[in-house]
Amino acid sequence: MEATTVIIILVIAMVLTNILDSIFERLPLPLIQLAVGFLLGLFTENMPELEPEIFMALVIAPLLFRESEEADLLSLWRFKKQVFFMAFLLVFITVLGIGFAVNLLIPDLPLAACFALGAVLGPTDYVAVASLSSKVKLPDVLVTVLKGEALINDASGLISLQFAVAALLTGAFSVLRASGELVVLCVGGFLVGHAIIILKRLLTEMLRRMMIHYLDTYVLIELLLPFLSYVAAEFFGFSGILAAVTAGTLQALDFKKTGLFEAEVGNAEKTVWDMVSFILNALVFLMLGMQMPAALLHVWENPDYNKAFVVAVTVVTTLILYAVRFASISFFSEEVIGRGLRERLRNTLILTLAGVKGVVAIAAAISLPAFFAQKPLLMFIAAGTITLTLVLALFLLPFVTTESPEERSEANRAHIELLRDVVRQLRKKEGAHLGAVIVSYQKRIKELEYDSHEKDERKQMKSLRAYAGTVERAALAKRLAGKEIGRRVYRDYMEILSMTRRAEVAGVLSYSLAGLRRYLKYLLRSDKERAIGMSADAYRQKLRDLFWDLTDLIVKSFEDVRDRYSDRLIALFIEERVNLVGHLIDDAYAGTLRARLHEEYVDELLIGYEIERETIWDFLDEGKMTLSQANELRANVNKLESYTLADDQNDVMLKLISVMERQRREREEESRAERKRKAQKRKAQKAKDKRRA
Repeated sequence: MEATTVIIILVIAMVLTNILDSIFERLPLPLIQLAVGFLLGLFTENMPELEPEIFMALVIAPLLFRESEEADLLSLWRFKKQVFFMAFLLVFITVLGIGFAVNLLIPDLPLAACFALGAVLGPTDYVAVASLSSKVKLPDVLVTVLKGEALINDASGLISLQFAVAALLTGAFSVLRASGELVVLCVGGFLVGHAIIILKRLLTEMLRRMMIHYLDTYVLIELLLPFLSYVAAEFFGFSGILAAVTAGTLQALDFKKTGLFEAEVGNAEKTVWDMVSFILNALVFLMLGMQMPAALLHVWENPDYNKAFVVAVTVVTTLILYAVRFASISFFSEEVIGRGLRERLRNTLILTLAGVKGVVAIAAAISLPAFFAQKPLLMFIAAGTITLTLVLALFLLPFVTTESPEERSEANRAHIELLRDVVRQLRKKEGAHLGAVIVSYQKRIKELEYDSHEKDERKQMKSLRAYAGTVERAALAKRLAGKEIGRRVYRDYMEILSMTRRAEVAGVLSYSLAGLRRYLKYLLRSDKERAIGMSADAYRQKLRDLFWDLTDLIVKSFEDVRDRYSDRLIALFIEERVNLVGHLIDDAYAGTLRARLHEEYVDELLIGYEIERETIWDFLDEGKMTLSQANELRANVNKLESYTLADDQNDVMLKLISVMERQRREREEESRAERKRKAQKRKAQKAKDKRRA
């Protein structure tokens, strides 16, 4: 398959997995990506094989560089003993434990090959660990230890694999030689990473002195660092992974300059790295899944292997992996795993289950010598163990973590309270367009309230909306059949309901498109059909009265379903329905959009952001939120402010709506003038008839 086709397939798979993640919220994104990747590898022919060296250089090295650049270095140094033990000694213990155990289960496998399997499964995968910590709430201490372990244990695992392969080829193994080469690999990788950062600093300083201030140049230099570090270290025979990690760590230690250009470079680098990290993280699990069919089917379809026995060996290998890890970690100090027996047991289980394996292990398994006849069997056991550790971690960790649903929504509640406080302060201000600013804040509050709902509540809310929609449409059709309302009122009200559903999904854009649609329908109607015999304000009042009548009917109908929906959900539904449909009928959305065309709106929006910043400080001082939460909210305000001040935004839709509003006012003025002329004509005719009489 051509490289272009593979890239297109992977991009489509990334989009698909993110859509599936929003649909199946309980399934973690890494597991969805793993499954989609497996299906791609299973049903797509001639997929290219994973080249371990290329994959490590182009995917793993930049990911580890970025994560080490963002790592909490002080915390890592605080737990350096535990990190060192898990990154080096635990890997070697795992190699020995799995090696001897698998050799006992499959005596035909050479001991060196069993050690190679242990070396493949020894190191944990940082990308998988980071994904886990984002899905479930783990204690900060344990996250620090896990990430520190995963950042640097690839070197010990890969060197163990190299010596196991050497022993498999030559039949000889030297512990002293292996230890010496491990030291050389680590020290060499550290020195290469250090040298790359020194060169980078010299280069950027030279560019600054030459007054070369091209933003793209500095961002590209930053992006090149992990690749240069990895390739240079591997060229000299050192650890490329440690070189990339060292470069990222030293990059984080660089002093931040406070100039405008440096701030622009920092923001651009963060934006680019966020996108690169997202793409590479998705690639990791997709490619892991794509490589599994080849490893699994080769053994599964081979009649020489006992399938049940191979599966049993895979399960036993996973259990041994957990047993070795649990036994080793259980001796940690109380500073890491706590004091009481229950707390120590829980934290030890967390550290054990979170030690998941990933693509680095698959890449190591693929790098085994091709001439080795039992390579497919080792890859089968490795792939199965990797999958089991990932699946078990994703589904078992939530049961041993300490976070409750209340804790998960605490940050959202604090944010909602903060935004409501901002709205209250804005209402006390004076400004021609502050109403539009308040509407934008109310929309943010609504989004946060939706995010704070549990999955079951979201399902119930969708069901409640569907029930209310059924009641409303039935009542509307009944009134049309009874000639209580005209066909024009029925059609326009149904269009408002349609706009409501679209606005719930996509907000302003959907409203704009719906407004264009209504305007086109208006132009296509005949003059007779357009004539309604009343002013626009009177017609809007008629729709408003109909809305309140139907709202009362819906609220009364809720009495029949009190056992299915809670009072809280019903109250939330009524509140959002009144706000949204009221805006549509009262033309508040159009007013908000018109306000955005004025320069004063931006100034008043900036007032809102300044109030929001001050409120964040107040909440922090009062202990209503943590420092990390406050920093995140301040960063979000900065993003909103930068976007608001940008002068390259496309406002075609806003201008088009402004034109439509102007045309609507002109039509209303023409209609009033026409009615006035007709009234004057009728008055003149009556006077003429009176004179004749």
